[in-house]
Amino acid sequence: MQNNRPDFKIITFGEWLSLWFNTYKKPTLAQNSIRNIEQIIRLHTPQYLKDLKMREITLFDIDSALSSIPKSRTRTYVRQVWNNAFLKAEKLGIVEKNLVSLTESISYKKKKSKALTVKEQREFLQALEKSKYKWLMLFYLHTGVRRAEALSLEWKDIDYENNLILIKGTKTDDSFRHILLTEDIKEILQGRKKQAKKEKERSKRVFPYSLQTPSKAFKKLCPNHHLHDLRHTFITRCAECGVNVNVCQQVVGHSTADMTLNVYMHVLDEFKRKELEKFTLFPKF
Repeated sequence: MQNNRPDFKIITFGEWLSLWFNTYKKPTLAQNSIRNIEQIIRLHTPQYLKDLKMREITLFDIDSALSSIPKSRTRTYVRQVWNNAFLKAEKLGIVEKNLVSLTESISYKKKKSKALTVKEQREFLQALEKSKYKWLMLFYLHTGVRRAEALSLEWKDIDYENNLILIKGTKTDDSFRHILLTEDIKEILQGRKKQAKKEKERSKRVFPYSLQTPSKAFKKLCPNHHLHDLRHTFITRCAECGVNVNVCQQVVGHSTADMTLNVYMHVLDEFKRKELEKFTLFPKF
């Protein structure tokens, strides 16, 4: 029986990343997570670091590589992947110490989401009419799903008989869910299907775009907002329409009702503020 085990004494970081990913991560992860890690290995791990032997890499090498990544959010994700790979290498005795764990943790300020106002929403919908990504953006706006959830949606996930859509969540068990296939969403999917047929697409995915495409396309359409704001807009409209908070929580895949309730409370505060602005000591009868 042939022994295909690599020589851990001389294995490079690039070789180990590939082996670690294919052996320990790929069999257990959702497609979105697989694509994210593949991208980190391919695009954000410097070649000079990949070429170094695992046992020759120093803390300075890792610090230098991380500092070369301009965006703090990207650095955070890259550090997480490298840390997991090194942690497994330490457990297997490939390296004596997980050097990535010795690097300083990276913090970044998460951009606060803000819903589109009704006026902004009207302008956005008008701008969509000439956009190639019209159906994708409408799907986000009508469902509140996460960016990657829409991109991983397949035609087989749509159950027209029971009017349900399977959303393969990327965050928690609660995010793996079914949402209602409403008449509005049916029209969006029909429009997307016609577009796919016209452009002779053969993908099993409803929206076969790269992970960066939606954010870039949205920014051109709505410069003062971020793509995630469409999810926030959906939750806000649910609150304004009186949709039960627990129902909204299930639809968007929040792990707790508190996350959804925070948006609902903001809408309520705005409503109270506008109502109290009507107050005067001298009302006109």
